[in-house]
Amino acid sequence: MYFSSKVDRITYIRKFLGKNRNMAKITCSDYGFECPYIIEGDVEHVIDEYQKHSDEEHGIEYSVETLTQVILRQQG
Repeated sequence: MYFSSKVDRITYIRKFLGKNRNMAKITCSDYGFECPYIIEGDVEHVIDEYQKHSDEEHGIEYSVETLTQVILRQQG
């Protein structure tokens, strides 16, 4: 899915996570990488930074939708 603006992206994320789930954490080791990278904080920040890291360090591009699903599963 393509987002025409950051507002569209944030709206998508919040639609699925709800207002009470503003914090998130993602680690590379959760995906089998021998990488110490951990990012936690505001959901939008975590998604942005993890996308950059995974692309630059591992050559993998994760979509906003995929990372939103990851966060949803973690928050159960």
